[in-house]
Amino acid sequence: MTTHTKHVIAAWAVHAFTMTGIIWATLALHSVFIGQPKMMWLYLGIALLVDGFDGTLARKVDVKKYTPRFDGSALDLIIDYLTWTFIPAFFLMKAGLLGPPPSAAIMITIICVSSMFCYANTGMKSTDYYFVGFPAAWNIVAAYMWILDLPVYWNALIIVTLAVLTVLPVKFVHPFRVRKMMPLTIAVTTIWLVTTTTLLAMHPVRLWWVELLWWISGLWFLGVGFWRTLRGRADNS
Repeated sequence: MTTHTKHVIAAWAVHAFTMTGIIWATLALHSVFIGQPKMMWLYLGIALLVDGFDGTLARKVDVKKYTPRFDGSALDLIIDYLTWTFIPAFFLMKAGLLGPPPSAAIMITIICVSSMFCYANTGMKSTDYYFVGFPAAWNIVAAYMWILDLPVYWNALIIVTLAVLTVLPVKFVHPFRVRKMMPLTIAVTTIWLVTTTTLLAMHPVRLWWVELLWWISGLWFLGVGFWRTLRGRADNS
């Protein structure tokens, strides 16, 4: 087997890894239909892990060079739209967190349409890899709404606010790409993932110390993005 063939196989293996996201998306949507939200979160969590690693693997094996006719970025965006936007939005509607059908339809439309301005945005990331505008992370938003069981009017206000932030030059930190304070960011990300998983698994029970760590880690992400927005210039400039 030639070296080139090995590289091609490695590139397709990474694409196959990315495509498993469709499997997890399908299982998550099925879980919503049969009324098993915790299983939905499990499958979306697995999809999140795949999404967190496939980009690094793709760059390592140089998929653009060895599979030039297959666009891994397009594949990634399709899966992301399902797992980060559509399925969480559909879950919010099915869970009754968006109110009665008329208002729920409006809210889910706002979520899905505003996300298009994220995924179709060629300037989605800054030169120092911060997200520019709210990065359509509706799975995270849905997790907060489900854990906190917020009133419908609060959920509506949050959705409209984040939809507006999607098209504004507000920065949000990418937990695995922003180099500044990366070790701390990864540590905080780990805390957030563990506490979020715990709260989702134990729902509706919320241990105070788990929730405290959850809030602190979540607010840290918002704080870093807010600081970068106010600072203006890129960290690598």
